[in-house]
Formats: sequence, C-alpha cells, structure tokens
Amino acid sequence: MTPQRKILLVGWDSADWRLISPLLDRGLMPALSGVIERGVMGNLASLEPMLSPLIWTSIATGKFPHQHGVLGFVEPDPLGGGIRNVGSTTRRGKALWNLLSESGLATHVVSWYASHPAETIRGVCASDRFALAPTPTAEPWPLPEGAIQPAAAAAALAQFRLHPTEIEASQLLPFIPRAAELDQRDPAVAGRLTALARILAQTASVQAAATWILETQPWDFLGVYFRALDDLGHHFMPFRPPCLPGVSETDVAVYGNVMEAACCFHDLMLARLLHLAGPDTTVIVISDHGFESGAQRPGAVANEPETMSGWHRQFGILAAAGPGVRRDERIYGCSVLDLTPTVLHLFGLPVGRDMAGKVLVNALEVPGEVARIPTWENPASDAAPAVAAPANAGEEAALFEHLVALGYMQRPDADTERQMRRAADEITFNRITSLVSAGQAGEASVEARRLAERNPTERRHRLKLVQALLHAGHLSEARDELAVVETELGHCPNTGRMIAHLLMLEGNPAEALRRLQAAESEAPDDMRLHEQIGRVLLQQRRWRDAEQRYRRVLAAEPENPSACVGLAAALARQNHNVEAAQWALTALGLQHFLPEGHFQLGAVLTKLNFPERAIQAFETGLSMRPGHVPAHRFLARLYRHIGHTDRAAHHRQRIRELDPSAPAED
Repeated sequence: MTPQRKILLVGWDSADWRLISPLLDRGLMPALSGVIERGVMGNLASLEPMLSPLIWTSIATGKFPHQHGVLGFVEPDPLGGGIRNVGSTTRRGKALWNLLSESGLATHVVSWYASHPAETIRGVCASDRFALAPTPTAEPWPLPEGAIQPAAAAAALAQFRLHPTEIEASQLLPFIPRAAELDQRDPAVAGRLTALARILAQTASVQAAATWILETQPWDFLGVYFRALDDLGHHFMPFRPPCLPGVSETDVAVYGNVMEAACCFHDLMLARLLHLAGPDTTVIVISDHGFESGAQRPGAVANEPETMSGWHRQFGILAAAGPGVRRDERIYGCSVLDLTPTVLHLFGLPVGRDMAGKVLVNALEVPGEVARIPTWENPASDAAPAVAAPANAGEEAALFEHLVALGYMQRPDADTERQMRRAADEITFNRITSLVSAGQAGEASVEARRLAERNPTERRHRLKLVQALLHAGHLSEARDELAVVETELGHCPNTGRMIAHLLMLEGNPAEALRRLQAAESEAPDDMRLHEQIGRVLLQQRRWRDAEQRYRRVLAAEPENPSACVGLAAALARQNHNVEAAQWALTALGLQHFLPEGHFQLGAVLTKLNFPERAIQAFETGLSMRPGHVPAHRFLARLYRHIGHTDRAAHHRQRIRELDPSAPAED
C-alpha cells in the first residue's frame, strides 16, 4: 500500500499556548506560526492522572490508561525483582505505529515515551532510551540493548547521539545569557547547568535521528517525541517572571528566559523537520498537557513530589496543516484520545470501536465517512512483539535518578519488596483515577476499597476510595469512610471538600456551604473552593450568587470547563439562554468528554426550541455517562415532541429500569 499522504506527528511534552502564544505574536516561532496559518489550532484536553507515560500511550492508542495498561513511571520487575521503568512490553495492545505498519505503511517512531524495547515495524523504531546517557562523564557509551529496530539502523543512529559533556558552554548562552558569570562551585548553579546540558544533548540526539530518517528512509509516517519542555519546566519554570515567593530576583534575572528560549529552540527544530518532510506532508504538532507559567504556578519548587502535579495544566496544544486540513481555523473539543483515530482516518484506515477517541472531523475540509471495525487487536500482525529482557542496572538507575530529580517518584531504597509494593499500589491508584475519569466509578470503587485496605494509613489512598464511592453514588459508604479517615488520620483541606460534596449529594447544601465558607477564610484564592461553592449555590437555587462565583473562577482560570458549565447552568436558570448556550459550547470546546457539559447544552437548546440539536447533545452525554436519568427524561419528552414515539417509549422504559419509583408515564 502506497498512500499519497505522508504524516509527520511531532510531540512536545508540556507545550502550552499560554507560553507559546506571546512568542508567536512576537514572530519568534515562525515555523509553528506557519503551520497555524495554513492549518488549524486548538487546545488538546488531557486525561487524569496527567503523567507523561500514561498520556503519551493514550495518544498512541486512542485509549484510556486503564485500557492500555501503562499506569505509572515504574512497575514491579517480574524478572529481576524490585522495580523497572515502564516500556513497550507494559502496554496492552497495539500502538499507532503497529497499526500503520500492519497496513503496509513505511512507519517510523523516535523516542516515544514508554517505547523501550523498540518494536519491529516497517521502518525504524528508536526507543526513548536510545539517546539516554547513563553517566555524566564522557566514557564509552554503547547503545542500550533493544533501543533500535531494525538492528541495521543502530550503527547509523548511534553516531548521531550527543553526550551531555559535548555541549559547549557557548551553547548554553541562548538559554542562560549570564551563565559565564555564575559561580559553578555552587551546587544549585552546577545542578541547573548540568541539567540544561543533559536535556539539550538528549533533544539534539532525538532531532538528529528524526532528520536522518527523513533524509535517508522511505516513509509514510514519522512520529517523534521531545520531552525537553517538561524537563526544563520542572527545573526552570519557577524562575520565570513574575517572581514567585521564595525565589530571588537574581535567579529570575539569570534563569527567567530559559522556557521562552526552549520554545524557540523547538521551533527551529520543527522548521528543519518541515523542510525535510516537504509541503505535501500533513504535519501535526501536539502536547500531552500544558505547564503552569503564570500566577497559577503552585510554588517555588517545581520538582518536589508535594507540588509537582500542580504544575501540569489540563490543556496541551494542537496544530495541524497539510492536504485536506482546513486553513487558518480554530477547532474545539479535541482530546489526546483523538490523535490515533484521526491519523488512521487520514490514511483511509478504519477506527477501532474499542478506541475511546474520535476522528477530528472538524479539522478536515472534507471529512468523509469514518470507517470502523470492532478492534485492531484481532488481526494477525507481521510485526514481532517487543520482548522484555532483564533490566540493565545502570540504565534503570539513570532513569530512576532522572525521575527522582523531577519529582515523579521517591528514590528507590534497598528493600526490593517494598519497592514492588509501592509501584504496584501507584499503578492501582492511577488505574482507579482513570476508571473514574472514564465514568466507570463502580469498578473503580471496588479496586479503591482493596487499595485502602492494603494501606490503611495512606491518606491519599483512603480519599481515593471516598472519591470513587461518591462518583458511584455510594453515599453512606463514603460518609462512613470519611468519618474513619478524619478520626484516624485527622482533618485536611481535601477531606473538607469531600465532606461538603457529600453533604450536597445528601441534599444538605446549607451545611455544605457553611463548611466551604469556613475553608474560604483560610484559602481565599483557592479557585477549586470557589467552584465548589458555586455548585452549592446552584443547588440552593441562588442563581445570581452562583453566577458571580463562576465568573470569579473564570476570571482566574478562563479555560476551566467545569466552571463554564456551572456558569451556563446559572445563566439558564435566569433565562439568559443564549449566553448560557455560548458558555456550554465553550466548555465542550475545551473538553469534549464532559457529560455534564452535553447535558447542560441539551437543556439550554431545549429552552431555545432546537429539539433535534438538544437530542444530539443529550445522546452524546448519555454515551459518556450511561444511566443518567435526567437525560433520559429530557429525551423522552423531546422524542415525543417530534413524533418519535418508539424512541420516547425506549427512554421512558430506561427511566423505569433505572428508577423503579418513577411514574409509569413521563
């Protein structure tokens, strides 16, 4: 099969429009600007938990983390004991490069997260370890075993790797212009310069491999992943102006431009890739999530476990251009789950019905009909699966040290059994989070109960159980668990929020509001608190007060989809229906997988007398949250209104099944 289309997929971990857009406006990122001007751009909604191996594997499969099985940075090592880094053998099912290779396409992938050992495909697969320098000194540096497939490409790619010690001082100056003035005997200074050199060397190695493939290999698809913006963000984003508490003005003056310089560096690399790919290539630039860069930064240190997760923002970037892609348009409702279905569709291949994502038809001039098959997992593959081998101690240690430095894991200790238990528990914790996010709270609550019973003194595990129970509607169990947690482990802000949420679900908004207002006096700038107060005010039918709360949240967080939905509900209850519809659409433009957003849009469209569009909104929401009785009620009425009596009867029957106390007729 020789398609006319070529696709270049470029991944920039943690790239964020809030940081990039001012650089585009100043003309400092011309390559990305050109993609946007001749194509489309938009936000790319991430998933929970926002951890790179999970999200990049979801990008490559179109599936939630609990479906594809990559659920952490490390996992128990069944071969050697202790723990090992996740990789291609962790993944359950096929990645995009497997699917395209099976379809006869010349397919290459470079440095994708969690891709080691490299898989055999119809092209070059360079794993995320091929550019890893396990030691900081310039000593012999053999390729990690299994880093390159086919083996014939290994020698060529090995010569393009750059060791951190090969980065010259002058090459750091575009990022830290005053580097020569710094006292490198200061461990903090030396650590930052060393980290910058290591990240630049690894990034240059990945770029070199990608350009070699484009220059020398036949290709239909190339996927290349750069992790530099995330790594640099955890080291240097605290020093970006304005000055955070606990950060010296001197450090801001020295390191404050690193992130902007890094974005411009990525644009230079993109320009080279675009030149080699040619004008007839479809190019897609994405990130897995964003990175806080302004007033919402959580603290002075970006690489401590207590603060690390707060640095990731829900929305990454998407920019695409090429034949058949709409020109100079902004698109909405895009998710990291949508990339694999969209690439398959662009190549004329079917989308698996077991994929959670959708084809981004709103990005295409002529979308065409989306072909579907039950799954891609059944057809026999001519590609040999990656085979796990005993972990290389030096490589694993280097990767562990890197993750520890960025705050993604605790430093491993000598107790291998404890390491394995800790890794297994973290995988379970993340699986529960993924299940809840996908609307499978019942299954999540069962697993969360087991996790909490194994770790009764771990507050986050106990609260994860409460979260799952609340989402599953098991209110009495949630109340019992919260009472035990407060008695045994003491009160904390998260337990307070969960108690307030429980009180709302139990129909006691007055007490919920009292508790939240008490917490507000201690944390007046906590937008999560204001958003929760808004929900309570909606339950109390205080529409105007709720509107003001949500507007306050959106003034601080303009891209908060749940706040947009709350504001839409408050406005609709005041009969400001057109504005309510606009806010509901804004929410869905930010995050398509948002059942409450589709429900609210359907309710407003019903009031505006657009029954067919309202039906579409309710049906979409039901596909994401089956069994939502209010949506079935609306649909029963709407289908009866437009004369579809059979569909109306179906939804009335579903109401009776879900709520036996419901009247026989709606």
